[in-house]
Amino acid sequence: MGQGLGTLLGLITAFAITFIVMTFGVYMPNDLIASTIVDDFLVFNDLELRLAVVGTILYPAPAFLGSTSLGNLVMYGAPGATVLMWLAWGTAGLIAGLFTKEILPGILSAIFAAVIGAFLTWLLFFAVSPGFDLMAIFQQGSLLIMQASLEGVIYPAIACAIGGLLGSAITRAR
Repeated sequence: MGQGLGTLLGLITAFAITFIVMTFGVYMPNDLIASTIVDDFLVFNDLELRLAVVGTILYPAPAFLGSTSLGNLVMYGAPGATVLMWLAWGTAGLIAGLFTKEILPGILSAIFAAVIGAFLTWLLFFAVSPGFDLMAIFQQGSLLIMQASLEGVIYPAIACAIGGLLGSAITRAR
């Protein structure tokens, strides 16, 4: 029960923090989130497209793999890792660990939140793409977006593991 609840609340926390910061992004420092990313977020009126920009922030491509970032692939949002991504996933891992109350399940629930979020982000990008067709889910464009989302899990998993360790260590039974 605690691990599932921690996973769900961690996932919601990461998206909620990023969405709130982006909503008030005009007032945020440029070191936290670049103004071009905020402009990409604020130009869209649809909730789905705003969540897509949030997905590009939360799932950046790791620099050491040399892969294409989710933001570069869809041509809007964040082209790489930001301070906001680390802040959101670290806090999400902390929340997941707090609700799990054990160290290993806390770390795993935080990492599961990041992985589940990557799949949900892929499905969101697939659903908002022009010419939405359910049979196109296994075509090349959709699979490239899935690859970018799953490669983008590496940095969030690190932040979640650290947050999950801290959150579960705080609340574990002594």
